[in-house]
Amino acid sequence: MARIDGKEAAQESMMEVARLAIAAAYRTPQLTGRLDLQSEIVTGKDIQPIVDVFEAVHPISPVMFFDYQTLKYYLDRGIDVPIILFGADLTRAEMGWDCGACGHATCGKFNAYSKKNRSRSMLWGGPSCNWKLLDFGAACDFACAALNQYRIDARAMGTVGGAAAAAGFLPECSAHIGIPIGPPGDFKWFSRATNLDTADYETHREWTLRTSPTNWHTFPGSTKPSIKTKDDWWVNPEFVKFEPFSPEEMQFVDATVAKVGEVAMKHVPEVTAWYKKKGKK
Repeated sequence: MARIDGKEAAQESMMEVARLAIAAAYRTPQLTGRLDLQSEIVTGKDIQPIVDVFEAVHPISPVMFFDYQTLKYYLDRGIDVPIILFGADLTRAEMGWDCGACGHATCGKFNAYSKKNRSRSMLWGGPSCNWKLLDFGAACDFACAALNQYRIDARAMGTVGGAAAAAGFLPECSAHIGIPIGPPGDFKWFSRATNLDTADYETHREWTLRTSPTNWHTFPGSTKPSIKTKDDWWVNPEFVKFEPFSPEEMQFVDATVAKVGEVAMKHVPEVTAWYKKKGKK
């Protein structure tokens, strides 16, 4: 009988549980019955475009910084971390429910607005039908729940999905989520010992203090804290905004975003060629 190292066997199991997680996602009960969920498993050298986009954008985002450093930590050590990518086009509402949740009186008005005003931000595109967004979130939840059944560490990340989208993955989708799988061990994407040595003490301290309390409160992408705009803010809670960037910060952000675009476009032709070979649009 063959002898198999336990840690090697555990690492090899990541691909199998990734497949099972995707199967679970497609079993998700939908509210709309209209979600065309797209999915992929990205491994090995194909992860590099995602990492390159991460590397370009992380200087302006502590959230991107922590996720990038965690992924880079394992890749630098030759530890493959399969990434499940989920995507969907949420920019059209076919149901005709006219619920108004999107801010438009009817689905028809939303679709007309969406057709003329579709755009892509650093992470997601839009606008989005709220009902389809719920279905998309539920599919990602079902995948993570399946992974939890096998006690495999996983975390649904808009950062990973955004980096993948920028590099050209799942080009037909407006929404993207990436779920890194493993490696085997305890809470690799939550209790991150991997991040402790990736920056000097003061930077790590400042970014942890900025991200953790702020994200528990509102989870803003910039991690800039929310500030009160009037003394009796509790009377009308809408009078809360996020701390603005200084002119110097905005200049750095603009320069970094320009660099992100250059890095992304370097990878887009090669990444999207895969879909053409598969006979996809």
